[in-house]
Amino acid sequence: MTSQNQPRLDGKRALITGGAQGLGYALAERFLKEGARVVITDVQGDKVSKASQDLGADAGLTHDVSDPEAWKSVVARANATMNGINVLVHNAGVASFGDIERESFDTYRRVMAIDCDSIFLGTQAALPYLRDNGPSSIIVMSSVAAMKADRNLLAYNTAKAAATMMTKSIALHCAKSGYDITCNSVHPVFIRTPIIEPMIAMKGNREEGEKALTRQIPMKRLGEPDEVASMLVYLASDESRFVTGSAFTIDGGITAT
Repeated sequence: MTSQNQPRLDGKRALITGGAQGLGYALAERFLKEGARVVITDVQGDKVSKASQDLGADAGLTHDVSDPEAWKSVVARANATMNGINVLVHNAGVASFGDIERESFDTYRRVMAIDCDSIFLGTQAALPYLRDNGPSSIIVMSSVAAMKADRNLLAYNTAKAAATMMTKSIALHCAKSGYDITCNSVHPVFIRTPIIEPMIAMKGNREEGEKALTRQIPMKRLGEPDEVASMLVYLASDESRFVTGSAFTIDGGITAT
């Protein structure tokens, strides 16, 4: 446990995927403020390099999370840069809009590769470093889409649901193996980040697009990135060492309906 005046993530060394913009950037910013060392990765090479400089992170690495060899290289470089890894945040993700009749198999496979397969690849590659630097945390950025289906989110629903169950399996493996590693998933609803822009644009203008989204949420507003970051600070900290295999919703009450 941290003392009252000690940063909550003092001594933590975090690898965060999808960190060039949006939620990943907000997570990195908050982790750094809480005393962590941070390496961010993103498939957008120029953006992740600039983001790293702007944040004051340890490094920004170009990274395709669906590539097994890239994962091996990235975790090794992050480990060398920070002298260890004890927080792994699987944040990189994509969405696709399509039902069972309209979705292409190629797009379905791409969403599964980035949103689900990457968790398998990244956790397997990072586990030796996490074991050696415990207490450690694995945090999977899932979605309320893992719990509430939509006819037009076939691939995304499937990938996020699978990622959530994978999280639980990883958590049980680490616990029963005696590793000092927790593994939990976080499930936001519509957070004010670039990933919701296509949904807003479908209504023609921003005001109507945001209204269409917030009508579904009991609290009648979009979520803010820092509200998600607060949950991840807790899960990355030693405050949550007895919390594993759990799913945390940050959804304004939508999954309660």
